Amino acid sequence: MTGSRIAVRAAVALALGGTLVMACGGGEGGSKTLTWSMWASGGEEQQVWHELADRVSLEDPQITIKLETSSFEDYFAELGTRFDSGDAPCIVSMQALRTAGYTQGMLPLDDLIARNDFDVTDFDKSVMEGLSADGKQYALPYDVGPVILTYNKDMFRNAGVPEPRVGWTLAEFESAARKLTGDRTYGFVASPQDVWMFPMVLTRTGAQPTDGSGGLRLTTPAVIRGVQWYADLAARQKVAPRVPGNDPTFPDKEFLSGDVAMGANGPWALLNLKNQAGFPVGLTTLPAGPEGSRTYSSGSGFGISKSCPDPEGAFRAITLMTAKKQLEWLGGVGRAYPSRESAQHAWYENARLAGAREVLEAADASAIPLRTTENWERVNELLNQYGPDLFSGASSAKQVLEQVQSQAGQE
Repeated sequence: MTGSRIAVRAAVALALGGTLVMACGGGEGGSKTLTWSMWASGGEEQQVWHELADRVSLEDPQITIKLETSSFEDYFAELGTRFDSGDAPCIVSMQALRTAGYTQGMLPLDDLIARNDFDVTDFDKSVMEGLSADGKQYALPYDVGPVILTYNKDMFRNAGVPEPRVGWTLAEFESAARKLTGDRTYGFVASPQDVWMFPMVLTRTGAQPTDGSGGLRLTTPAVIRGVQWYADLAARQKVAPRVPGNDPTFPDKEFLSGDVAMGANGPWALLNLKNQAGFPVGLTTLPAGPEGSRTYSSGSGFGISKSCPDPEGAFRAITLMTAKKQLEWLGGVGRAYPSRESAQHAWYENARLAGAREVLEAADASAIPLRTTENWERVNELLNQYGPDLFSGASSAKQVLEQVQSQAGQE
């Protein structure tokens, strides 16, 4: 899943002087010019990716990378169209949750990995699996992370509620959420977004939204039971605010407002939250259900489009983009929890969040990839479409999930 989760719709930004190169080509002195598309939520994030491109060129002067960016939600809406038209950039950024839906335009990397004797053993196995489909590897990861729970330390202290510890239970979570809910304040923020809802369902009932082989299974009793419990945090227990219309930024905006005590998130966003919040941010594992604390991991990486005329050059570029040196830098500036285990120290050194290592290592121990369907974009779109009625209590989880399964499960 990985990028800043506070997505802001923006026009497609042209990078490095505004010149958009739609294919790989030759440059002065025989250098390789490669286009790279990436999502970014604003100028600060764009600058990080510009600098990564520049750092790769410094490492190998034969490579020049031209970057183009768009907002997270616009990026994936446009990518399929670009694959179909054959004008996709050489280097394609990909989120693990969406890999299965975009393999038609991406080049499997397995032969390039073998031919170049490229060692992938340092990469986190869960995100490597997430960036693969049908036994083929489609991207090299730059970040990874389990979904955990962030909380507002001030709200806990002011309410006299003990801060949650690693291994806390669902009963403790619900009790804390009730005590932290008051006049215009809430204990938790819930959302129909896949990466926020399904980890909580997993820890509650052990249910997963797919069969792991690309089949959607939203109507199993355990999924329905888990989603109903989650939605009822807003609809019946009223410890979470009502979900408005489709707004992917809603959970983060609510948490940053200072009126919500807890929210799910991942290490990819923690430093942004810490820097933007007007309060101290704490973190802990998702509350443990009958089978203990369970969660999903996600992450993102860089692949190669099938339309790229220079896959060897693009592969050289993405290996440099995901090298230990560059991932230590990304971790140090707070843009990624590095996918390479040997580079993760840089994130901790920069984060300076008390207990972060204990929380992330505990979450990692139980994290599994969230396996999705080829049309997961459509699934998520429908969940967000029907989410407001579900989280207001106007519709039941059974009704909503049957609608989504019917409309997306046959596509």
